[in-house]
Amino acid sequence: MGYIEKRGKNSFRLNVVTGYNDKGKAVMERISVKAKNATEAKKKLVSFEAEVLAGDYTKPNHTRLSDFYHQWLQLHANRNLSERTKNEYVGIIHDRILPRFGHMKMTDIKPIHCVTFITELQEPQTRQNGREDTLSASTIRNNFKALNSLLKTAKELGVIKDNPAENVKLPKVQRKSKTNYNTEVVETLVKAIELESYEKQVMFWVTFVCGCREGELVGLEEKHILEEECAIRFEQSVSQLKDGAFQIKEIKNGVEGVVAIPKGLMDMIKKLKHEKKRAYLQIRDTWWDPQRVFLFSNETGKPYRPDSISQWWARFRKKNNIEGVRFHDLRHFSVTYLIQQNVQPKVISSRVRHKKIGTTMDIYGHHIQEADTVAAEHFDVFFGKENTYK
Repeated sequence: MGYIEKRGKNSFRLNVVTGYNDKGKAVMERISVKAKNATEAKKKLVSFEAEVLAGDYTKPNHTRLSDFYHQWLQLHANRNLSERTKNEYVGIIHDRILPRFGHMKMTDIKPIHCVTFITELQEPQTRQNGREDTLSASTIRNNFKALNSLLKTAKELGVIKDNPAENVKLPKVQRKSKTNYNTEVVETLVKAIELESYEKQVMFWVTFVCGCREGELVGLEEKHILEEECAIRFEQSVSQLKDGAFQIKEIKNGVEGVVAIPKGLMDMIKKLKHEKKRAYLQIRDTWWDPQRVFLFSNETGKPYRPDSISQWWARFRKKNNIEGVRFHDLRHFSVTYLIQQNVQPKVISSRVRHKKIGTTMDIYGHHIQEADTVAAEHFDVFFGKENTYK
């Protein structure tokens, strides 16, 4: 049941009774509106009453974005975001979002404000380092993700009814071209890696064969080596926080997976695992974590930092005069090699733990097309001059 109250010139209060408390007093939702007359106010009451009874009404909230930011940090960022992502978002919020939206009430932020924010980020003057060129599309998207995280959380907590950034279109990110798979380069890498320590050799082969990321590589423990299945389970990743502490977290995108490996690589891994286990038994009391034996770790069992792998690789490349191949490119080499061997995209996507096969197609689609073209050439035999099928 609803009714209107006149509050002043062209001002009315809309009242909708939603029930009664234990003392028999009406419980209601109220809003003040502007209307030319009572007839127009009653029309607004009908819409308001329908919204309330359908459960779609959100009470006006006067929280400003600068205040809600602290709630977002405590209730969402600290609990759900990785340390790296949280720090990136916090930096963006302080540098760009609070100066722009901090004074605004959360309920006053509309889609047009989000669109304008994204549009202005594409202007040259938005650069904070003095450069005249515009921000990259990926940087703009990261700024949007930070804003969207705030607004999405506000909606989930009932601070706002709708997320005004939900349908904002962003500039497309031009994917960086991956280092092309080159047989000569791979042969050079394979030959050079034989001169490295045994542990480094295993690092190389696990990454190339399994297409894993640095964090996933150093996150491998002895329990992840499935000897009977001749496979490796990837279910966690290691990262280092700003204070130097290590964080063991779920794999990127939450996609775990078991990857089959050749017997020769399993033999190499078993040998390294045996060495780590022996070191653990010798200094068990001073081992970094008595509950864990990491496959790639220092003498006390502490896993290597992901960035230390890239640093070693940079020295390795320089020593062997190998240009333009990052350690992460071994992941791309792995995928491209399998594509050239005509392995099904679904299998490849599963091995490298992409959340969707579409991701594999988006990144490596041109390689798949090239392999398909080569496959088509095998049918040329049916169309030769002397072919009876012609």
